Amino acid sequence: GEGTLDDRMTRAGIDSHTLDLTPGIVAKSILIIGTTDCTYCRSFVEDGLEKLLAYAKAAGLGVAYAPIGLSESSLGSTRLLAGFARANAAPAEILQTVYAAGLDLRTGRELPLVANRYGEELGLAGHEIKEMLAESELDVTSRIQATMRTFPVQGTPMFFVANDKAPERINMFSGWSGFSSLQGRIDAARIA
Repeated sequence: GEGTLDDRMTRAGIDSHTLDLTPGIVAKSILIIGTTDCTYCRSFVEDGLEKLLAYAKAAGLGVAYAPIGLSESSLGSTRLLAGFARANAAPAEILQTVYAAGLDLRTGRELPLVANRYGEELGLAGHEIKEMLAESELDVTSRIQATMRTFPVQGTPMFFVANDKAPERINMFSGWSGFSSLQGRIDAARIA
């Protein structure tokens, strides 16, 4: 691909459907792609997300999250992420809530019930939850496919990191084995 992470997200048409994890930083330096079906993604969200955001804030790095996955539960949680992103809550809380909702969806709970339960916990109004549920499964699937065409996912969680001096040069890696390893990989990608 060509362009910065922001350029690529805009070209793919997914920029308005990602979760901005660092709202005060406009240009994104890190894009995380994950799915609620992935054990490593869940572990990252539970154990590493807040550490990553503290590191990113200290370094002035913008971070966004894009969901993928084609199971029924990951399609549902992808739809939820776009709607939950409207909540007046911390971005880490929103993503953690999406992953909690994804676990409920995997047990067979119906999407409307899960959307209402977790949407209300985040403070969303009934009409906001209805709007979120009105999005067609085809639109969600098309968005996931656009994400995967633009950002070659080789495993999840997948991290795309812009080079500090040439932000059009994007380095990528996948996996989660703890924050110190992740920070080292990000630091290396920023100068590669």
